[in-house]
Amino acid sequence: MMRAVLEKAARAGQLREIDLHAALFLQSLTDKSSPELLLAAALASQAVGEGHICLPLDTVAAKQVFTTDIPCRAPEFSRWRQQLLASGVVGHAGENEPLVIDPAGRLYLARYYRCEQVIADDLLERSHGILPVDMSAAASLMTRLFPATTGEDHQKMAVAAAALKQFVVISGGPGTGKTYTVARILALLQALAGGGMRIGLVAPTGKAAVRLQESIGLARQTLDKDLAAMVPAETRTLHRLLGFNPGTGQFRYNRANRLHLDLLVIDEASMIDVPLMAALVEALPEKTRLVMLGDRDQLTSVEAGSLFGDICFIPDPEWSAELCRHIESLAGWVPQVGSSGQDFGDSVVLLRTSYRFREQEGIAGLAAVINSGSREQLLNMYGREYKDLLLSNPAEPHTRQRLEEYLLSGFRPCFSAGEPAEALMVLAGFRILCALREGPHGVAGLNRLAENILRRHGLLSGSDQWYRGRPLIIRSNHYGLGLFNGDTGVIWPDSEGKLWAWFSRPDGSLHQVPLSRLPEHDTAYAITVHQSQGSEFAEVLFLLPTVDSRVLCRELVYTGITRARDRLLLHGSPEVLAIAMERRVVRYSGLREKLWQGDKESCP
Repeated sequence: MMRAVLEKAARAGQLREIDLHAALFLQSLTDKSSPELLLAAALASQAVGEGHICLPLDTVAAKQVFTTDIPCRAPEFSRWRQQLLASGVVGHAGENEPLVIDPAGRLYLARYYRCEQVIADDLLERSHGILPVDMSAAASLMTRLFPATTGEDHQKMAVAAAALKQFVVISGGPGTGKTYTVARILALLQALAGGGMRIGLVAPTGKAAVRLQESIGLARQTLDKDLAAMVPAETRTLHRLLGFNPGTGQFRYNRANRLHLDLLVIDEASMIDVPLMAALVEALPEKTRLVMLGDRDQLTSVEAGSLFGDICFIPDPEWSAELCRHIESLAGWVPQVGSSGQDFGDSVVLLRTSYRFREQEGIAGLAAVINSGSREQLLNMYGREYKDLLLSNPAEPHTRQRLEEYLLSGFRPCFSAGEPAEALMVLAGFRILCALREGPHGVAGLNRLAENILRRHGLLSGSDQWYRGRPLIIRSNHYGLGLFNGDTGVIWPDSEGKLWAWFSRPDGSLHQVPLSRLPEHDTAYAITVHQSQGSEFAEVLFLLPTVDSRVLCRELVYTGITRARDRLLLHGSPEVLAIAMERRVVRYSGLREKLWQGDKESCP
């Protein structure tokens, strides 16, 4: 009976085929017929597909599971839990079963439980205690790194914390100076170590690695020459650092073959999923320092988990009295001492001051309003004038003409560029962002619209897909070509007139690829907000759909808004924007509790 229900749900698109087959496989491992196990296994697999790490049974227990045309009510919680534990394929933590149920009633596929536990154990161990530091030497260096600072300075406190803690996570919005801060962390630690530290600088994607290298290069220019010389600039992706083998799907570096690093810095850490983070910490030597940078208000990773959000869960983490005493000696100021004394809270630093925007300006103001969730404040922003922000309501007259003018001004310089490097620079300065892939306000529709407008104005000729100036975004990794999901390039002729796809390398050089060898890709006048993570553009045209969509949420809107550095045109009705702002991403996991409560989940 339950199998028939699940098969019907799969045919109706309410369950993936892989969820159905996972449930049937787990049922085959037991001699007992258990409709409760079939249902739980299918829903646990479905939860991972939706980005969760686990399925809290109490969220579905005693409730209708699918739509009303597929009648299926889950068992009551206590009885369901007992039936699962009696099935022979569901165990407690530490038992060798394919499904794991924890004391809180969260049901995991065993692989994801192990990943979560590996991360929690590692980060809790790295966050424990305070490292020995030459306080006199460190204080002297801090004065050189922050010569004009007096009073409250969260960047300075972050650098001091990184000197004292083996693990530090730094969260801050756009313009709060995360890479400026990490450059000073690198200089301080290198100087205290006498140079020669083995340092890794990584990001989840190729474009994020390129941006990190550029940002570190700029930050080095703000340091004294001898300190700047100690700061490395070479960056890599996490997969390259770990030595991913696409043939085997395995990493070269792992628990049995550790990385050779004294310090690892990870940028754009909000994009990292739980399985990748587990692989990383297993490959990281026990004594290696770890610094993670990101923005906890951004979208979570595309894959399972909300790793960075779980790590930075506490709205205002408090530092222990012991850490505050040490930081005051180095930074000259600390916030109010916390009372919890938790080691993990000592590892979290929030950068609160945006140096890119003044608080009253449009982009920063809109981002703050979105995070506040205030409809009243949002509606008050419509109709007001800002130097860096234009809120365009589709209901207003002449909006289509305004969008066309904005699009032309953004992309016209690409077609008048003299070389591919110049064209890529133009494309890095302007982009259309969409919440959706399909539809008139999705990526596909906007790319067609952009090409039609550019062709109508004589910038494109012919109908062939390959033309000079066409922007591309890669959608699948190709390790042989050194191209990765999210990398952006441009079609451009060489000196003999032959068209190639050109991409920027992290060192600033250009990499040309034959068109016939390009991996899966799309035209990229418009890209999704998810694809824009790790990027920043001088100007952004951000289009929302005209009606609500389940993909719209506060984190998506905030991420899209904060991709703009100098100017943003947000085209969307205040009603749709308000609905999106009030919808939050919810991803189930047990990592937050493991980290912040130190819960080792001992089995009852």
